[in-house]
Amino acid sequence: MNEKREHNSHEVNWTLRSLAAAGLLSICAVASAMSATVNAGRAEDERKAQAAIAQEADLVADLATYLAAETAATREALDGPRLKPAKATGEILDAADPIEALASFDFATLTMAKLDAAERTCLAQAIYYEARSEPRIGQLAVADVVLNRVASRVYPDTVCGVVFQGSERRTGCQFSFTCDGSMHARLSKRKWQESQDLAGAILAGIRAPVSRNATHYHATYVTPHWADSLTPTATIGTHKFYKFNSRTNVAAAPAAM
Repeated sequence: MNEKREHNSHEVNWTLRSLAAAGLLSICAVASAMSATVNAGRAEDERKAQAAIAQEADLVADLATYLAAETAATREALDGPRLKPAKATGEILDAADPIEALASFDFATLTMAKLDAAERTCLAQAIYYEARSEPRIGQLAVADVVLNRVASRVYPDTVCGVVFQGSERRTGCQFSFTCDGSMHARLSKRKWQESQDLAGAILAGIRAPVSRNATHYHATYVTPHWADSLTPTATIGTHKFYKFNSRTNVAAAPAAM
């Protein structure tokens, strides 16, 4: 009787051991599968990172080529005939009649200066609200889109006209910050000043075509309905840029960004 009990006890022990071994094998298999999945995810992330670096390198190369051409043009201009030294302010005032100068002054120049200041502010607003957290190249790309629209016959011919197009309607604004309440938030003084400085430099001629002729862009985490009808030109930071791919698309330009 005792031998039978001992035999049964041995059988139970072996059964438990077998179950435990099977359980450990299952855990090892699951762990291996999870490890393989993690490694595959890391490889994909690394591939995307390398692709992003390569694309950024292409953009920087394009920018370097552009700046080299601009530098050469500026150097050539500086090698031209020298201007005579400017007269001192006192000398000019002594030689001129203040009353006559006031009567002949073209006040239209003040209006033009005011318009230039307004254009600078509108471009600075686009840079600030659309790309203030982006690196400088991302801010340049957003500004480039605005200026590409100004040059296009499809859109208004001023910076302010482009930036605030459709802002009078709740769903028709081209740049979302002009109609979604973003402009009511408190400004970051430092970033706003940086945006103003960059806008001024761009309008003064320091422009880089980093968007590659793009007229549209959207955040990389959304897919607007119009994206499939346009040609992608670049992905910079958190924005993807597009241009018109045919005259038909230009004629049927999307109502919104």
